[in-house]
Amino acid sequence: GQYSRLSWTPIHYFYRSYPLHALSAFYRMAHVCLVSPMRDGMNLVCKEFIASKLDKKGVLVLSEMAGASKELSDALLVNPNNSEQMVEAIREALEMEESEQVQRMTVMQNTIKRYNIYSWVDLFMNRLEIVKKAQRSLTTKLLDDQSSLALNTAYKKSKKPLIFLDYDGTLKGFYGDPQAARPDPELYDIINGLTKSAHVVIISGRDKETLGEWFKSSKVDLIGEHGVWLRAHKEEWHTITNLTDVWKASTREVLEGYVARTPGSFVEEKDYSLVWHYRKVETGLGELRTRELTSHLKYLASNQNLQVLEGDMVVEIKSTEINKGRAARNWMKRYEGADFIMAVGDDWTDEDTFKAMPKDAYTIKVGSSNSAAKFSVNGFEAVRALLKGMVG
Repeated sequence: GQYSRLSWTPIHYFYRSYPLHALSAFYRMAHVCLVSPMRDGMNLVCKEFIASKLDKKGVLVLSEMAGASKELSDALLVNPNNSEQMVEAIREALEMEESEQVQRMTVMQNTIKRYNIYSWVDLFMNRLEIVKKAQRSLTTKLLDDQSSLALNTAYKKSKKPLIFLDYDGTLKGFYGDPQAARPDPELYDIINGLTKSAHVVIISGRDKETLGEWFKSSKVDLIGEHGVWLRAHKEEWHTITNLTDVWKASTREVLEGYVARTPGSFVEEKDYSLVWHYRKVETGLGELRTRELTSHLKYLASNQNLQVLEGDMVVEIKSTEINKGRAARNWMKRYEGADFIMAVGDDWTDEDTFKAMPKDAYTIKVGSSNSAAKFSVNGFEAVRALLKGMVG
């Protein structure tokens, strides 16, 4: 109203809806379409404007906060919080040469013609089919009764069985406090029952002090910190190779920085690795920080012979010379001639163990994610039930 005249009004404000044919007529009349949401999902207004421009003349000024901005990169993209940028975009739109308008509009019209409703439905249905195929491929690996029977039979016929067992998530569930996951009487009974006829190796990411304390009364071999420390029953702890921890000081500072920004997280220090735990962190925040931290650590690790591992609610950084697979191969050499080998684990770190196993070994993944293991089970309860059957 302040800038209007009797025969001209700069802004017509219509607080009502219009049928699509009327809207399309407005779009065809307009020289510039300004779509400036602070936050938006897809936003069809800008697409309707483009579709209405049969002569291909007109300019779209579009907020980069709108989902459609990811497709319509030939629009003049603006940050709606930046008023100076908005003004400059409107000026550029009003002064743009017709040849450039036609060029930009042609590209955007081709985009919306290609990615129409039929295209999105096809894409969606194809992705669904891919997911279902992945699910079917996983279900075929589920350890069923027949496979369990075959495993039990092979175990009981064997003279020198060798069994590798991960701990957290495989023999015991997860807890907010890692020290609360100590073995219970049932687990001790299972382990002690297996050791009467088999060599049992607990191969875990736990530190050697914790493993040594928990299994001091059991006749088991122990591999701690994903393969850093190794100890056969009644022997001393040792490492496969000479390791250094000079990298830990600078890396610990990075991890402590993420602890300060992420309430509920904490750092666990092992002899040759550092672990950032986020099991107690608010859902969503933990996953966000994990992506940031993993990217940060991989950058730091690139020239220090270190690797970054993502586990169940943990991120660990350690030497590339250390992995469970290498430790498992060392143990298979120690017990050369084993006529039954089984490995069970739930984590990405256990994939190295599975890959190190011979072809005739029974490898079992706890969980439904893709794995190099031959079989899968649903949880640690299923692992215990399987081991009980072997003991019985």
